[in-house]
Amino acid sequence: MILRHEDAGEILENSRIQTVRNTIKQWLVYEHYSREFEAFFLKWTLLNLYYNEVSGEKHEVDRVLEFGRKHESLFNKLKNEAVELVGMECVGRGPSTEPPDSCVKTATLQLREKLGINANVCDTCRSDKRQKCQNVKTVEYEFGCMEALIRILYQVRCNLFHGDKTEREQFQMGRNQLLVQIGDRITAVILNSLVEN
Repeated sequence: MILRHEDAGEILENSRIQTVRNTIKQWLVYEHYSREFEAFFLKWTLLNLYYNEVSGEKHEVDRVLEFGRKHESLFNKLKNEAVELVGMECVGRGPSTEPPDSCVKTATLQLREKLGINANVCDTCRSDKRQKCQNVKTVEYEFGCMEALIRILYQVRCNLFHGDKTEREQFQMGRNQLLVQIGDRITAVILNSLVEN
């Protein structure tokens, strides 16, 4: 059987739709992780309301980065969470062992350096992820501390919102739970600071 280009596109689209359906089903019926994830999901949604309102940037990632630059002073309250977040394997751009994108890799490496975290963290990464990551180039950009932190956290948010961080495999599930717990603490500090000022 020979597939036409249109047929291949339809199969890919149906595969993506099925992935989305599976994600929805997991959120609706598998409550083991949903409560933890819901806390971060809600707080990011509230933060999203704020940065969308105060920014004129066209792309969401640019609104997030702008927020980080404008709120650099918040970083002092978040150093412990930042150390925890960048002291482990980089946040990938998708499920399981996907490597980080170039911006997240750059933000992570720069933040590790600014926080004095040993550069050998990469040695503790899963080998297949580390191999993929070696091919990811960094970008020519100097992140501020808060800007780097919020960019990494935005990747966690993207993975969660797009359904890529709901795996049930034991190691990855534990890692995802830790990421959203850290994200929940960070967004709580940010939101409380916004309403206090």
